Amino acid sequence: MRLVFYGIRLYKLFLSNKKKFLYIPLGLYWLLIFILTSIPGKHMPTLFGVSDKFKHFGAYLVLAFLLNFAIILQGKYKKLSENSFYITLIITTIYGLFDEVHQIFIPGRSFDWWDLVADIIGSLVGIMLVNIIIKSYGKKDSNYVELS
Repeated sequence: MRLVFYGIRLYKLFLSNKKKFLYIPLGLYWLLIFILTSIPGKHMPTLFGVSDKFKHFGAYLVLAFLLNFAIILQGKYKKLSENSFYITLIITTIYGLFDEVHQIFIPGRSFDWWDLVADIIGSLVGIMLVNIIIKSYGKKDSNYVELS
């Protein structure tokens, strides 16, 4: 329940200034993912012994979370907002596939189907978190977008 509370606060923050608190962080985060996946394998920093699959899961959870919010709150194209679940999942899956293919050309890195699976699962969880947050708070807000 506490996670939903913090999610609602984040939702309000996104609504207060989408460019500053959502679009710019999304772009910077996506750039960070690309930079980190471009580092040669032997130079990759270890993260407290965390599994590579968990790193993929976490990275794409955050990416999908921010991207799904950006799509829902963009306000210009209603159909885009209404289909945000599928659009976010398609975009993150295609990017995950691109990322895995890109790593073939990086020394010490390789394509791994299980990394792509972790990316997709992380994306699904990120999208579901957005839906939980919006359904928990959104109906009380005038900027709420009904998800189908």
